[in-house]
Amino acid sequence: MKRLSPTVTLVVGLILGGLVTYAGLHVGGRLAPRPERPDLLLTLGQTVDAEQRRIDLLIAEGRDAEAIAALEALRGGPWPEGGAGGATAVILRHDVYGQLLRLRLDHPKVDARTPDELLAIADAGLGPEAATIEANAFTARLIAIRGEILESLGRDDEALSAYEKALDINRALLQRALGEGGM
Repeated sequence: MKRLSPTVTLVVGLILGGLVTYAGLHVGGRLAPRPERPDLLLTLGQTVDAEQRRIDLLIAEGRDAEAIAALEALRGGPWPEGGAGGATAVILRHDVYGQLLRLRLDHPKVDARTPDELLAIADAGLGPEAATIEANAFTARLIAIRGEILESLGRDDEALSAYEKALDINRALLQRALGEGGM
């Protein structure tokens, strides 16, 4: 029997993984509001997953500049607008922006950006939808990173508010997790 090439196996795995993830999120009620274009969301999720796996390898190899460039390209790529990807597309965007900003803060000399530029990236990543989507860890992380940037700008009151908001989200998530399955 002929074996599939590693590339074909990877692609099939990504497709099946994406479908299972999408189905699980849908059945679990985690895709609220329902995206107008589930096919778009599935493709976006697979793209983000594959790119983040590649970025993880770049980071593991110490190729931080390439990892940052890849995240910048992902950030600048096409993202669903309006309700086309639903709340999950927004959450995926928050994940990408959070990872990008974390890398930029940890490696400030790689393609250096000012704190004001980093704040603009954080604000663009959060977008207006951040206040309307269900609590999730990716949004909380991006809000906390925004607080870190505000703190570096000496805007301590705003930083404190951002940290408190991120903590509120994480506490709600922890409470929900403990209520659903407990420790």
